[in-house]
Amino acid sequence: MDHGCSSTKICKYVAEEDIISNLPEGLKDKILCCLPIKEAVGTCLLSRNWRYTWTSMTELMFRGDDFGSENDNANDYEYKFLKFTDMFLSLHNGPILKFGLDTRGIEISTAGHIYRWMLILSRNRIKELQLRTYTHESYNIPSCFFSCDDLEYVHLRDCILTTLHLPGLSKGFKQLHTLHLECFSLEGNHFGDLVGSCPNLEKLTLYWLISSGNINIHSTKLKILSVHGLFNHLNLHTPNLTSAHIKRKRVTGDAWEAKCNFNFSQFIASISDVENILLHGPLFEVRVSVRPVLISVCY
Repeated sequence: MDHGCSSTKICKYVAEEDIISNLPEGLKDKILCCLPIKEAVGTCLLSRNWRYTWTSMTELMFRGDDFGSENDNANDYEYKFLKFTDMFLSLHNGPILKFGLDTRGIEISTAGHIYRWMLILSRNRIKELQLRTYTHESYNIPSCFFSCDDLEYVHLRDCILTTLHLPGLSKGFKQLHTLHLECFSLEGNHFGDLVGSCPNLEKLTLYWLISSGNINIHSTKLKILSVHGLFNHLNLHTPNLTSAHIKRKRVTGDAWEAKCNFNFSQFIASISDVENILLHGPLFEVRVSVRPVLISVCY
């Protein structure tokens, strides 16, 4: 038996077979989703079969610091980032399950673009949305955001939520389990409508919140709550909460000098599985007489 000839045939077969081009589509998508977004687009040069693979990626992350160089000024930085993101989304074909935008370290005026990008995402079955924007000014959450009813995880930064944009006849967010709003302004008294449209919400974070209205949080599934910022009215009904961290910032001004209107006694009476509660702020007025629970009041 001619083993040498057999080995030669096997090597020739392996050499002739284009393994990279013939990878399953699902595996190619996983590979692209692990790469920086610009490198993912660059794979179009690998072979004919990879030419348009990037246009159907299911997980997208755009980072501002991937688009600049030492010789770029701020305007060049911004132009490259926005142009690339617009181009990518306009050519994308298929579902976008995860979308991330991170402009940390640079200030980019993305507000006008976010409306257009959000409209595209609302039509593509988005499940995870992260907009960690560091902009010149905050943007209003677009109304089309409330059409993304498959959302499971949301992290928004530098945004404004107004009463006019709350879900009216929308289906709500029945799959949403985590909501994180950072550097966030709340206008109006209907935040409770948003929370009420998320029947499976388990973790809610409001960080650097600014609100002069009523913040009503009624949720039977919520387990972890963090509220940090400037607010005067807080009403909680969260019977299955296990952890709460509520911090009211100290500021000078008539609007914020009054004690916080917080239904603490009713809140404590309604919970059964809580493990720790932290209240931080000079203007909380709390009297507690309850079962053993770790409750810290910091001034």
